Amino acid sequence: MPASRATSTLADDFAWRTLDTLNSAILRVDRARRVTYINATGEALFEVGAANLVGREFERLFSPVEPSSIVARLAAGPVALTEREAVMTLANGKSILADYSIYPFGEVTAEDEILIEIRPLERHAQFAQDELNQLQQQATQQLARALAHEINNPLGGIRGAAQLLQRELEDPGLVEYTEVVISEVDRLRALIGGMLGPSGGLRRERISVHELLEHIRKILLAAEPERIRILRDYDPSIPEFEADRDLLIQAFLNIARNAVQAIDGRGDVTFRTRVGRSFTIGTRLHRLVVQVDIADTGRGIPAEMSETIFLPMITDKPDGSGLGLPIAQEIISRHGGTIQLQSTAAGTTFSTILPLDKP
Repeated sequence: MPASRATSTLADDFAWRTLDTLNSAILRVDRARRVTYINATGEALFEVGAANLVGREFERLFSPVEPSSIVARLAAGPVALTEREAVMTLANGKSILADYSIYPFGEVTAEDEILIEIRPLERHAQFAQDELNQLQQQATQQLARALAHEINNPLGGIRGAAQLLQRELEDPGLVEYTEVVISEVDRLRALIGGMLGPSGGLRRERISVHELLEHIRKILLAAEPERIRILRDYDPSIPEFEADRDLLIQAFLNIARNAVQAIDGRGDVTFRTRVGRSFTIGTRLHRLVVQVDIADTGRGIPAEMSETIFLPMITDKPDGSGLGLPIAQEIISRHGGTIQLQSTAAGTTFSTILPLDKP
């Protein structure tokens, strides 16, 4: 608990814990404009824990190269105000679009402490994108299952007929043709199975996300030990949680292979893990989530594909099936999570968000 909460009454402590549930970042600064309190959403926004933020000068939370308007407004004096759609560049280099409000305590003098509320607008857009992704996933899964049912039936008949024909043929040269028919039917059935994704219920067990990522790292390095370098940036505080180990390995492996395939020549893939607090997935607010970033230094995803990349058969790779990412999204969605995408010409990051609370 930060030092500012040490002497709180029971009612005050309840108030602080209530602030931790908000989707807005709440900060309190003293007369020297040093942070004396920050809620859980603020920790997630600045990607720094309260223990390291309390006591820091407020302006140091933002980039000195691209000063944010909130820093200038605060320096001008403790005046109550609200600004809409302000562009903020944080100290970590990340730019966000946000509304913010400044609330001086008591009389408006330079001696007063000030409460600051920052409401990132990107989250509202992400809520809508998450809902759209879920609707797209449901629609494509229903279409794929209906299509697979219609195709599987005649394929089974074709395979059976080819096997019967093969038994009657005495010419080995003709038998080769029936073997081609049977093998191609089997290939198509396997392809359809891939479109449907994993079936059956989740087999949940206690897992470590880092153990899974290390397993995937070994697989990738075994395939391309010279071309790809895999960097790790893990948060050791992430606890074990209940999930289907095999399915998560498949999901993360699909994403990681996509990252490797996006790199022409030599390049880096980074595995990064972080804990998030008060994170909303769909319509449900989760107290704690784990965020797994898989970032590459590849060519990036074209802007016109960014909204359809999770649809089946959508790919920019000549030899790609377009099934890896949709299957990954299906697996993560079944775990109550979501996958977010950020891509530039310098590379792509897929961020997988999974709830840590029990389902």
